[in-house]
Formats: sequence, C-alpha cells, structure tokens
Amino acid sequence: MATVPVTFLPDRRTIAVEPGAPLLRAGQSQGIEITSTCGGRGRCTSCRIKFVEGPAPPPTINDQLQLGDDLVREGYRLACQTIAVEPATVHVAPPLDERAFQILGVPEDAVARARVDMESGLRKRLVQVELPGSERAQSSDLEELARVAGIRPEAVPLDVVRALPAVLREAKGEVTVVTFADHPLAVERGDTTAMAFGLAVDVGTTSVVSSLLELASGEVMASVSSLNPQATFGGDLMSRIAFVQWNPANLRKLQTRIVALLNQQVAELLQRSGVLPQWVYKVTIVGNTVMHHVLLGIDPTYVGLAPYTAVVRHAVVLPARALHLRVNPEARVCFLPIVAGFVGADAVAAALATRLDEGHDLRAVVDIGTNGEVVMGTK
Repeated sequence: MATVPVTFLPDRRTIAVEPGAPLLRAGQSQGIEITSTCGGRGRCTSCRIKFVEGPAPPPTINDQLQLGDDLVREGYRLACQTIAVEPATVHVAPPLDERAFQILGVPEDAVARARVDMESGLRKRLVQVELPGSERAQSSDLEELARVAGIRPEAVPLDVVRALPAVLREAKGEVTVVTFADHPLAVERGDTTAMAFGLAVDVGTTSVVSSLLELASGEVMASVSSLNPQATFGGDLMSRIAFVQWNPANLRKLQTRIVALLNQQVAELLQRSGVLPQWVYKVTIVGNTVMHHVLLGIDPTYVGLAPYTAVVRHAVVLPARALHLRVNPEARVCFLPIVAGFVGADAVAAALATRLDEGHDLRAVVDIGTNGEVVMGTK
C-alpha cells in the first residue's frame, strides 16, 4: 500500500507515513520532536498540530474535548489522534520551554557554603614503584605496582594495565593509585591525591538535578538542574511505561535522552569548577523505580502492572563506561536500592539525608514531586 507524504513544520521535514498510522508515532519514529505529555492517549494538548496545507481530517471526540471548537475550526488536531490519509503539511506545537518551569536548584551562595559529611569509599594513595632492573627479576610492572600499593593485580582494569608502562616510566615510578572499595580504578602520574571528585544525581520524572562534590571535604563545588528530556514522550511514569510498551525500541530512546542530558550537566559542572573529567571517580544516582530502570536500560513494563514488581531492588554498582558517562571511564556509578513498586532510590536517599533512623521521635519525610512518597521512621 502506498505511503502518504506528510511535511512537518518548522523542521520542514517530509516523511512517508503508512496509511492509518497516527502522525504522533510516525513523526517520533523519524526523530521529529513532538511533545506528548499524556503518552499519546488524547488526554492533553501538547501534541497539537495545525494543518496548513491539505485537508484537515474530521476531528475525533478527543480533538473536540481537548482543543475546543474554535481551534478545531482553525485546523488544529491532536497528532496522537490524527491518521494519515492524504498528503499534508502540518505545523507542530513548540516543545516544552524550560524557561517556563521553576526547578528548585541550589543558589550559588548556598553552594559556596554547602558541605556534606560522608564516607565515599574512594582512596588515593601516592606510591613509589621500583621498576624491574634485571633480566633475572622475574617480575612485571603490574606485580611491582600491586606489591607497593596493596592491590590485587588481577583486579586492575585492562585499560589501566595497557597504559601502565608509559605512566610508570614517565613518572619515574611515582604514581597515585586510585581505589574504590579496594577495587583499583586508575593509576596516575605523580601526586594527584588532592584531586578526587564525585557527582550526586537526582533523576526525577520532570526534572534532573546534579551536583559536583569534592570527596575528601564534602564541599559542594557546583550544582545544575534541567528538565527531564524524556517528558517529550510522556509527562508521568505511566505514560513513559506505555511509550516503551508501544515499541520496545523506545526504551533505548528514553535511555539515550537521559544519558545525553547527564553528560551535558557533567560538562557544565566541570567547566564551572575547573575539574577534569578523569578526576571524577564516583557518581551516585537516585530516582524512582521507573527512572532507575530506564537509565539502566531495564524494561519498566511490569513496574506499571499489578503487583508493580521491580526487576531489581538491590544497589547496583557499575563502571561509568557502561553508561557512556563522560567522567573517568572506570568511575563507579552507584544506584541506591529501591524499596518496592514505584517507591525508589530517591525515597531511600531522602531518608538517609535526613538521618531518619537516628532520632528517637517519629518523623516523616514527604517528597512532593510528579509522583510523591512519604517515609516515616525512628531509631
């Protein structure tokens, strides 16, 4: 069956749409930015389009309910409800404007005063490695490093081993060994013990906030907040789950969006603080169960179906290269554990940050977001 050419403005892109296909899905599948806050269920107006060439199809009930008679008469329709029948040119509503939202961030003067009391698990140790000096030594660069640094040679990442000969000889054996929970992460030329940084990231349904911290002192160096770009495909959790259910390839699309934003935030934080990417060794990430699963590339479908079961609840630790985060490739990315259902690592983080388990009085932590949680506890 012949396809129908539809041109989308303001991109001026023409795509071939299968007859009977909703314009929302057809456009999004070709990379056209069409916001769909309700997930394409005809319950909002974010995906509205205006027919500027070609006849507008008869309005659906949802078109009339959401847009009203005046806009319908002017040629407006909901892209999620509009079926491609004839060649047409449509103008897409502008995407979400971040300036129209107020995102709670950390003021610069507060950042300058902020410190966090923590145990990061990261260690940097300056060592002097004596390189093998005889053909009879029966040793290796890695063995000599492991001996003085107190690490297991088999635990050193391959990329670190590959760079080891040059690093040791250029630094004349004086190197800094970086470990996290006794696992080697890096071997650096000279004394870099003062350079140890980490990121704290809260991935919310609507907004994402990241902070850069100096791990030894707990000083907050900088903080940045942004809208979650996944909102284009659904403003709430169930809409994003439905987006994944509609096409399994959409999980990758959601994951790519959030990773790209995190890398933008990382670049901004490092630029403002004068910190090099290779000095960021730890990234701690929290979020509700769906945001957690999507960032890890885990299908969240069954989180949205009774009995709302998560795929994984325990803490997850993996190298930054596994998520393509632009920090030290061997940096440890730590996802806090999930409670159950939609109650995720963000609720756990709130309980930890407020030391809910240390007081004798019963207290409550209330997180009012796109989805909200209440955590109560006492010592």
